[in-house]
Amino acid sequence: MEFLQRLATVDYNYTLANFQPGGPYGIPSLLCTFVVVVGYFVYYRMSRGRAVTAGSFFRWLFPKRILTHRSNLMDAKLWLLNATLLGALYFYVAIGGKWVRDGVISGLTSALGDHAPTAWPIWASMALTSVLILLAYEFAYWFGHFLFHKYAFLWEFHKVHHSAEVMTTLTELRQHPVEILAFVNAIALSTGATLGALTYTFGPGAHSFTLYNANLLLLGFLMTWGHLRHTHIWWSFTGIAGRLFQSPAHHQLHHSDHPDHWDKNLGFALAVWDWLFGTLVIPPTDRKVLNVRFGIGATNGDYDTVTRVFVRPFVHSAEHLLGTYEEPSVVTQPVHR
Repeated sequence: MEFLQRLATVDYNYTLANFQPGGPYGIPSLLCTFVVVVGYFVYYRMSRGRAVTAGSFFRWLFPKRILTHRSNLMDAKLWLLNATLLGALYFYVAIGGKWVRDGVISGLTSALGDHAPTAWPIWASMALTSVLILLAYEFAYWFGHFLFHKYAFLWEFHKVHHSAEVMTTLTELRQHPVEILAFVNAIALSTGATLGALTYTFGPGAHSFTLYNANLLLLGFLMTWGHLRHTHIWWSFTGIAGRLFQSPAHHQLHHSDHPDHWDKNLGFALAVWDWLFGTLVIPPTDRKVLNVRFGIGATNGDYDTVTRVFVRPFVHSAEHLLGTYEEPSVVTQPVHR
């Protein structure tokens, strides 16, 4: 009963958080992203001596071949399911970050005794907290992503996401519920534990700089190029920026069907964990150099209906665990990547 009561007070309502002002699909995020896209388009066209018109902009931003592609239609269905209808499910089975934070504080207090808050200026402790929470978020995302690529029984669930043959912002939620739940809880554990340790050290002043109740750094990513990760817009960061941040092209390369790109660029907003653990590939500025294609080859047909998307991963994952999985007759990808 106590467990259920704690779940009932979880601070992360998946459904509402998506559409609130600080969420990825809140009006501030979408409007700011649109402004960034307009600026990028104007720069891109003018640098090549091409005319900038409203018609050319909307044709470039919403290409018919992508919008009408069967893969995008599946993205729309899964986006609606995961962002709205299944949001309550994710909410009720997610671990509360505040619950983890309070548990860590209690554990540290029991082990080390009461601790007088470290006397740092409030701005300094908030700045440090903002950065460390983002790094904790990114590590949980990178590590979870790594596991879903490394182990075949987990890769079967992640295949749903990689089965996208074209990408739009809707592709972000082209995910299996098992994967969403794993990532939501991993991030809650990592950020909650980090915030608990920081609160024990700095006292109640240990909280991030926020805007709309969201970490300012992460929100900044969502308000600029975050929504462009799953698009046809090849915007590449190179040099030191390419080692610190995940540009849209970083993640599009991650979706590439070429073996050189498998298991690379596993981070969300930052590239630092990829850089540290050797999974970073900085994309070139010209996409045509790579001829990047998306999808998972022969098994793409396993994910062409909502029912298959939800059921097939369980079947194939169980086959891997039982040792009865059989490769497709025509294979263009390995069992896992």
